[in-house]
Amino acid sequence: MKYLTQILDKRLCSTDGKVLGKVTDAIASFGGRLPSVRAFVVRAGAAELFIPFGDLLFETDREGPNGSGDILGDIVLKMPLSEITAYHPGDGDVRLSRDVLDRQIVDVQDRRVVRVNDVRLAETGGSYCVVGVDASLRALLRRFGSISRPIEAAAKLIHRPLRSNLIAWDDVQTLDPGTAAPTVRLKVTHDKLARLHPADIADIVEQLSPQEGAEVIENLDMESAADVIAEAETETQIAILRHLDQEKQADILDEMEPDEAADMLEALPDAMSDALLEQMDPEDAEDVKELLAYDHDTAGGLMTTELVSISADMDCDRTINRLRNLAPKAETIYYVYVVDVEERLVGVLSLRDLVISPPGTMVSDIMVRNVIHVYVDDHANQVAQILRRYNLLAVPVVSADERLVGIITVDDTLERLLPPERRRKLPVPAIVSLDDV
Repeated sequence: MKYLTQILDKRLCSTDGKVLGKVTDAIASFGGRLPSVRAFVVRAGAAELFIPFGDLLFETDREGPNGSGDILGDIVLKMPLSEITAYHPGDGDVRLSRDVLDRQIVDVQDRRVVRVNDVRLAETGGSYCVVGVDASLRALLRRFGSISRPIEAAAKLIHRPLRSNLIAWDDVQTLDPGTAAPTVRLKVTHDKLARLHPADIADIVEQLSPQEGAEVIENLDMESAADVIAEAETETQIAILRHLDQEKQADILDEMEPDEAADMLEALPDAMSDALLEQMDPEDAEDVKELLAYDHDTAGGLMTTELVSISADMDCDRTINRLRNLAPKAETIYYVYVVDVEERLVGVLSLRDLVISPPGTMVSDIMVRNVIHVYVDDHANQVAQILRRYNLLAVPVVSADERLVGIITVDDTLERLLPPERRRKLPVPAIVSLDDV
């Protein structure tokens, strides 16, 4: 095993020992599972030579895989330079130093964006292939040559040895190889991302450029894309949205919770916000417009209109069956709110009370009638205090005439009131609406 940086700056000598120049890059060709090193790029004065790998001789570390991997001495031509046919890079080639080193890639394992500090090579059948990249501090120090060795030795003495952060090439993708400035990034497949929490994907997206973040969003299913966008900071949301086509933007907004969609639209320019509302599903757009009418820092501005409500004349068995029908949509339902025929809030019951009651028990017999609630015009600070004081996961929001119009979950309130550095959304599942049956 060796690294690209152990090859760079090596002297290239002719068969008679004359120094011709220094190695500045290595060209790898795609075609197999792993890119194969085809040639070295050598700077010879003002000229740039492309020497096929098969025309070069060099001595590697005698300790083999257990050694440092250094190339000992100079790299030497097997024949006179005049007899060598220069290598001509093709469309499937990539220059490892120019196109891979210092590029940012997404490390899904550690949920972060890292910089490629070195390229790992392995000998296969007399040639070399690219087997991975190294994003560690150790790899960065290696690029400074011999100065890295005393630093590594010192780290070992204090029992903090430097370690490599190797990412297999199978997980690294070069976009548009052979172009002037190809982009290298980790292959972020849907299967890998699906195993991450949306907040973790949002952390990754926030470290990427808007265009790269948009690519990640494009590769997600619509529900996951909406969840990730909702978890991202407002600036990131807007930047990514601008790199998506309008149809995709509207689809994501349709999938988001109404309060989250309203928050994002509120931050957009009016013209863009109005255009997206026109593209959205009419019913979803109506919910969002209703929320946009409320002041940002009031209960109306915090709430979502998606909630579960039932009538007091239902029994527990029927109520449970109705909630069961919501299972494909609802992740968690904290409380079941009870309303009268005019949609006024008259009671609430917990899932625990619902489950442990006999099937024929009427909702009106077990519901709590004195419901803790807030009004649409109450300030966000007041909402937070009520949630904290009564230890609630959610609080219903009513209009001036006591009609149930929405619900505020604890994460929506905390996100507004916590300091910016602590505002990453809590993983509290959304509460889903229930249409009248």
